[in-house]
Amino acid sequence: MTTRRAGLIRTLAAIGMVGASMLSVAGCATDSPKEQIDREHKAASVPVFKLHMEHDLWSRTNSDHVGDSGRKVDKPKSLTDDPATGMATIELTGPQMVDYLQILDYNAHGGMSAHDPSLAGSVYDAVAPVVDKLQTPPAPDAPAPEVTVSAAVKSSAPTTAAAK
Repeated sequence: MTTRRAGLIRTLAAIGMVGASMLSVAGCATDSPKEQIDREHKAASVPVFKLHMEHDLWSRTNSDHVGDSGRKVDKPKSLTDDPATGMATIELTGPQMVDYLQILDYNAHGGMSAHDPSLAGSVYDAVAPVVDKLQTPPAPDAPAPEVTVSAAVKSSAPTTAAAK
């Protein structure tokens, strides 16, 4: 191989690596709402959150990848099912809520391997206003913030979510 050809191959390889790096970085980015960082800071300062939703909805929105390979909140502070209503109460610590907000943001706002963006967006839209209303730091005797996600939010179809 000539020196000129070897130089051309090295140059093309370098261009390919730079292009792949740029594509990788762009592919992982999300179009997060501008309030996302503030929401994470507020959530981190709260001792516990209570989420009320169908257990299946929790399972479907608690991962930033399809399958078991993604990040998720592995062990909520508590998870209690109510067989009479089909709803579950999930208690998350502040840092766990930060993780869950990041997972919802990734799936709802354009993560590269996001799944069910519509569903994640509906849950995010129920959680975000509750976090936005938090006073930080919370008063020592403040009740845990609660979010109820309507049982109607369970498919990929756009639906409404209610926060209390």
